Order: sequence, then C-alpha cells, then structure tokens
Amino acid sequence: MGEIYKLFDDFEDETVDIQTGDDAVDTDESKLNNTNIMKNISSDQTEILHNIGMLYNGGSDQFDADMTASSLGFYNGGRNYMYNIPEPRILMDVFPTRDDIIKIEKWGKLPLDDNSIHSLVIDLPFVISPATAPSAKSNKDGASLIYKRFSGYYPVDNLFLSYYHWISEAYRVLDDEGLLIFKCQSMISGGIRHNVEEFSFMAAQKLGFRMEDKFTLRAKARLISPNKYKDGKQKHSRSYTSMFLVFIKSDRKKSKDFNYFDMLERCEREEKEQYINVVEK
Repeated sequence: MGEIYKLFDDFEDETVDIQTGDDAVDTDESKLNNTNIMKNISSDQTEILHNIGMLYNGGSDQFDADMTASSLGFYNGGRNYMYNIPEPRILMDVFPTRDDIIKIEKWGKLPLDDNSIHSLVIDLPFVISPATAPSAKSNKDGASLIYKRFSGYYPVDNLFLSYYHWISEAYRVLDDEGLLIFKCQSMISGGIRHNVEEFSFMAAQKLGFRMEDKFTLRAKARLISPNKYKDGKQKHSRSYTSMFLVFIKSDRKKSKDFNYFDMLERCEREEKEQYINVVEK
C-alpha cells in the first residue's frame, strides 16, 4: 500500500511520458502541468477570481458588477493576496461602505436594465440569526462575530428565498452568455445542515443558468463559536471550505447538457416502468 501512495505522491509533481512510460519532469512552460494549470481549489480567493476571469470572462478578471461589494475584500490587493483583482465598474450593496457604492434594497431589484451587463459577482450572507438575538446585539468580545461581520437571515427560509431572488435578478440583467460568479457555502444552523451550495445550483438551473464550473476556497482558519463547542463535543464537522459557482446564462444548450430536474422525472418514470424503455449502446 505504501508503494501506491508513493506513486501518487510522485505523480503530483511530475508528468508521465505516455509513449515511453518513463517519469519525466516537464520543463516546457508552454505546456500545462501541475505547476501552471488552473486548479479548482485554492486558499486564495483572488486566485479563484483570476482563474474564473481567464477561463470564462474573455481572459480578464475585470468584472462588470458586484452587488455585494461590502468592504471590497475581493479587490485591489491587500491581505497578501496572490492577484490584484480590479474593482468592477458597478458596485452595489444593501449596506454601502463608500459613497460610490450604489445602495440596493434587500428584497428589491438591481438598478440595471435587462441584458445590460456581461459579468456579475454575488457573495451573499450565509449566517442564520435574528437581528434581535441577545448575542447579535451584545458588545461582549466574541459574541456573534460572524453575524456582525457578514449580517444574516432569520428564519432560515429567508436565506433560500433571498438566494433565489438574487440569482433570478442576475439572470435578468446578464446578457446572452453572461457570467454569474456566485460565492456560497453550506452551513450548520440549529443543529441541522443546510445544503446552500446544492440549493444554489438547483435554483440557478431552474432559472435557466448552466453551471460551467465550481471552485473550492479552502480556509486556513475559521471563526469558532465559543458556545457551540463549549462542551468539547461536535455533532457535525466544522466546514473550512466555501464555493465559487460559475454560472453561464445561455439558451443554447450543448448536445450533452441535460436538466437534472428533467432527469429526476425520467428516473421516476423509468423506475415505475421497470426500465423497459432504456436503450443501451
């Protein structure tokens, strides 16, 4: 078994010559290898945004708009980030932090015409907590750190309603083949796992988006609620990842694309009919 692990360790850093079967370090920078290929995981969100731009935004990480600009943590360097992502030309937020950020309403519409932009970044809150919760209003050190930093929703249904609403608005304002970069993460609230990432995909596909890619942001550390783990026990794992979902608005479907909602209906139908209509080639 140790030899198998060693083989995979070697493969991470080297390429294999298919013709000869010999291990060979690929020194040609013009060829893709494990050093220069765009990976679907990073601990640096600017690397993810840069890679999305290179792959799906015409080779540019300058996006048209961000409707959750907040403190502009994605942009203009800082925090020892790998890339200096330029600010989008249109900045919006429910709670603007600068005069040039357009204020939008929590359940309102984006101040943009239909089919008017090509790319949009959305990073909605993910915390479930009422604003009236004692810990949310508390000035005590360590109380509701995540809520105070990102705001939140309550009850939990409001999160899903909000996510659907803003994905729908994104579909409205994006042009044909428009790009939606949707950052999200599943989480635990009230002892229950809420599958926010999966719901976001389902909502986007139902509205007409195609999910073209998915990037995982890996955190080196997470804020830990002192109350949740006060007895030293865990019911669920603490998530150290969030996702950047890459959606494309397009009426033109590739020949092998299929709708998962339609597929589930077919699965149900074939199960009832004992798969007599299934064709194998």
